Amino acid sequence: MATASLFERVKTIDVRIIAAVAAALLLIVGVMWTIPTTPESNEFTFDGARRSLSNARPIQMNQPISGQIVDGSDIDYYRINSGFGGRLRVHIAKDEGTFLPAIDIYDANKKIVDEKLGADDTFIAQPNATYYIQVAGQRNTTGNYTLVCYSANPQ
Repeated sequence: MATASLFERVKTIDVRIIAAVAAALLLIVGVMWTIPTTPESNEFTFDGARRSLSNARPIQMNQPISGQIVDGSDIDYYRINSGFGGRLRVHIAKDEGTFLPAIDIYDANKKIVDEKLGADDTFIAQPNATYYIQVAGQRNTTGNYTLVCYSANPQ
């Protein structure tokens, strides 16, 4: 039997294998096409100082602080002391962009206390305890925001 030519051997391959290889290549090319065109991809710097609880930015009660979520993987962390304790309210105001906030609250042991998909969260705080506030964007939304924490105890 004579050796089959390359074309004849390719004709005998199952069409599903060819389709799977083509789909994989299209997926790889599509991802590689998208990555370089994301915002600021040529100037990306990983801001490690604000991406962990141990480096959380300290904030004070009733003092607004500005922040920015620049991409879908960006997370900002803040640290606050509860003072007298009781009900604490966290409010995030969107300044610009498509930002939809997601708030997670952690205690001093870095265990989650509360989480909220939205701009407002209220939780019960222990007196003189440290809490960490994680701010992220829902569904990869981005933009500038203003965060403020205040006591929600009835007067």
